Amino acid sequence: MLAALLLLAAIPQERPDEGARVLVLVNRNSPASQAIAADYCQKRKVEKRLEVACPDAALGYEQRADAVRLTLRDGNFSGQAFANRFWNSARPFSQREFGGHLVTRLDGYSVADAEALVARALAAEANRPHAAFLLDACASFGFGDPAAQPLGLAKDARVVGELAYGDFNADMAAAALLLEKHGRRVRFEKTEEFVGGTDELSGYVSWGSNDKRFDARKYHELRFAPGGIAETAVSTSARTFLPTEGGQSLVADLVHQGATGAKGYCDEPLLQAVSSPSVLFERYSRGWTLAESYYAAARFVGWEDIVLGDPLCRPYAK
Repeated sequence: MLAALLLLAAIPQERPDEGARVLVLVNRNSPASQAIAADYCQKRKVEKRLEVACPDAALGYEQRADAVRLTLRDGNFSGQAFANRFWNSARPFSQREFGGHLVTRLDGYSVADAEALVARALAAEANRPHAAFLLDACASFGFGDPAAQPLGLAKDARVVGELAYGDFNADMAAAALLLEKHGRRVRFEKTEEFVGGTDELSGYVSWGSNDKRFDARKYHELRFAPGGIAETAVSTSARTFLPTEGGQSLVADLVHQGATGAKGYCDEPLLQAVSSPSVLFERYSRGWTLAESYYAAARFVGWEDIVLGDPLCRPYAK
């Protein structure tokens, strides 16, 4: 949903009123966008309004009778999302079957970073990645049962709470087993240490700055082979794509450091919303596209997620 994009210009000499400085860009396919734009134009006396037609934020789910709307809640935190019909699918994406759209974004700290996402995708498709996958668990959070992963949502669930931290570690363990089974090189770290290294990676998952022993220097030394993708269990890892200091670790850094794809969150998503490592890496390494892999690994849509990368990237295609 494009709620209302406001473009601010200099104050024109002939019209000193503030409303003349603004152009409102509104999505005609979104009732919410229409309402917000109308309200703003009325209150600010804005006359310049441009309409575009693009999919609404709910990705078409609101029109489906079988769509399941969820409330995500943890303590005082609460939000609305849809259960992802494509979650953990064994079949590649079909809009007719699963509904919605798979949306990714080309972004980074610079135009060069955004353009590099496509260049790396093409390079990986020309020369399949053979680098190792690094899965860095945090032992302090404990370990659930890898055989039970990935944990889905209860069929009658309407209110969803937080995932046990040990289950995310267990999902990493399950991912390591699947990757090894399919002949991929894997480094699964389950100690207290936060792991870095400059060896190029085909895939990376960790707790990022939520790791009890997080080391920013080690995080920033991570490097990726073309086609390498990443996920971190960090609440605000996509809160900005501008160079910044402080706060939680950012996926924009991983893109700058060579990742071809990454998933981040603009606000608190709950651990349930973070990609399942076992689904993400299994689908990607057996030939699915980047977009299909990230979305199959997501339990929710219409939420806090931002997927970075060329949606068509498919380095392991048979």
